[in-house]
Amino acid sequence: MNIKPLHDKVLIERLENVKETTSGIILKHSEEPDRARVLAVGPDVTEVQVGDVVQPDWGKAAAVQEYFVVKIQDIAYIYGE
Repeated sequence: MNIKPLHDKVLIERLENVKETTSGIILKHSEEPDRARVLAVGPDVTEVQVGDVVQPDWGKAAAVQEYFVVKIQDIAYIYGE
C-alpha cells in the first residue's frame, strides 16, 4: 500500500461485522454498522492513530482501491480496548 492521506484525512479499511454459527453459517449483523481500522493518518490528524478501530460515516468515505479515505470530522468515535 502506497497511499498517504493529506491534511485532515484518514485512510481506513472496512472491518465487516460477521458472525459464524457453530455449524459454519456466516451471519451479517445488519443492526451493527461496519467498523474500520485506521491504516494511515494525515499530518493534521491528532485524534486517532494507526491501528485504532473507528466508526466512520460510510456515506462520506471515498473508496481508494480496496480502502477508504474519510475526513477526521466524519469519524464518530474510537472503539475502546
